[in-house]
Amino acid sequence: MILFDESHNEFCGIKGLRKRRSYLLWKERVESFGITAVSSRKKFLKEMNTYKIIVIAEPHAYFNLAETRALFDFVLQGGALILIGNHHNTQRYYSYGCNEILNVVSNPFGIRFNTDEIRFFEDNILDHFADHPICKGIKYIHYWRGCSLTLLRQGTVVRGVAFGSRHDTSEIYTKRPIAAALYTGKGKIFCLGDSSVWADPKTPLEDDNFTLAENVITWQLG
Repeated sequence: MILFDESHNEFCGIKGLRKRRSYLLWKERVESFGITAVSSRKKFLKEMNTYKIIVIAEPHAYFNLAETRALFDFVLQGGALILIGNHHNTQRYYSYGCNEILNVVSNPFGIRFNTDEIRFFEDNILDHFADHPICKGIKYIHYWRGCSLTLLRQGTVVRGVAFGSRHDTSEIYTKRPIAAALYTGKGKIFCLGDSSVWADPKTPLEDDNFTLAENVITWQLG
C-alpha cells in the first residue's frame, strides 16, 4: 500500500541504517496499512504503480526524467505522495539541496519548499492548525528545524494545514505554512517542511506527531 523510497539518497529511512535518520516509530504507527522500503531506482520505477502512497523523505539525488514523469502520472491517476523537506540554513550534507529536488515534483502541483529555516522559540511546539481531516485530534506537534512552504495556488485545492507563528525565526516567511495538503483530481499530496517531525525522538515525548502521520495516510487513502 505504501512505498517508502530509499533509492534517491534519502536521509530518512525505515530500515534502521546508521547513516539515515530513523523512522522506525513512524513505521510502527503506519505499518498496518502495509509498507515497503525500496533502495533500487530500477525497482522504484518499475513497482511504484502497484502502491497507493509514495513517501519521499529528504532526498539528495535528483529524480531522472523517466522517474519524474512517472511520479506525475502516478498522482494524476489517483496516487498519493508524501514529500518531506528540511531547513536550508547550512550546507551540511543532510539538509542542503533536498528542497530543490522535491520542488521538481511539487512545483507543478502548486507547492514550493522554500530554502529557509523555521524554528520556534517556545519548546518547539506547533499548535496552529487548519480545519482539515489531517488535523483531526491534533493539539500540538513538535517541530524542530524545518522550512516554510509557498502555496502557488490558493483555495480549496491547495491548503495550508499547519502554520508558523510570531514565534518563528524566519524574517521572510513568517506565518507561512510548514505543512500543506493538495487535491489534484483523484490524487493527493502532503508536504512537510521538517523531517524531524516523524523521526525517532531521542527521549520519549508527549505529542501528536505520529497521530498526524496516521491522519495523513487515512486522508490519502480515503
